[in-house]
Amino acid sequence: MLKTLNNFFGAVVSLVLVALLAIGAWWGASAYLSAKRDREQIAALRADLEAKQKEIARLETAMRLLKVDHRVAQIEVLSQQGSEKEKNLHTTLRFVELDDKGNILGPAKTHTIQGDTVYVDALWVSFSDEYVEAGDPLRGTSLCLFRRLFSELQKPTEGYALDAVGSQPAAYGSGRPVSEFEREIWAKFWEYANDPVKAKQLGIKAIHGQAPYQKLMLGKRYKVLLRASGGLSFHPEDVPPARPAGPSS
Repeated sequence: MLKTLNNFFGAVVSLVLVALLAIGAWWGASAYLSAKRDREQIAALRADLEAKQKEIARLETAMRLLKVDHRVAQIEVLSQQGSEKEKNLHTTLRFVELDDKGNILGPAKTHTIQGDTVYVDALWVSFSDEYVEAGDPLRGTSLCLFRRLFSELQKPTEGYALDAVGSQPAAYGSGRPVSEFEREIWAKFWEYANDPVKAKQLGIKAIHGQAPYQKLMLGKRYKVLLRASGGLSFHPEDVPPARPAGPSS
């Protein structure tokens, strides 16, 4: 009888040990699988985060490129005579084309206009946003060709000529020769402006003339800016006072 009990208790202990080992194995396997799933989920989340961060960086770069302003010209008010009240106001200005660093391109042009409001007439080409966002070497920014400037008291045909149609714009004369792509656009400007299909084939979003205007004030100069994805705009700034001449020796 005692031997039977011993055998029974031995079997129970064995079963308990086997059960404990099975539970331990199950727990270990579950923990391993859970940790593996966690690692996989973490890796997936990390990959997703990296992809989103790259996309955010791409979109930020794209938005920055779309908003880049290029300095293309400057208008400085040299003098104003007469008065608006007497209807004999005249403004003398200096127009000069610039590169992005503010360096002068080509000779300055000095003109006197009637009144104090000047229009800058230009041919303008804007490309599809995807080209601008990607910094495409040919279509990465808008293009413009200055035609003439005139006042609100003048007919446009009586304005002062700037760049001749068909010529290379001074704003692209900073050491880089005009490309055949640009040359073709200027040569066939109005053809593309009147044929949306052909314009789209070149990646052109908008192509037409534009003439923004600005009321000029003495003591001011105005940067003419061209947005990578937009048109021309004026940015006024005060002209620094002239330095007094030093003592003569």
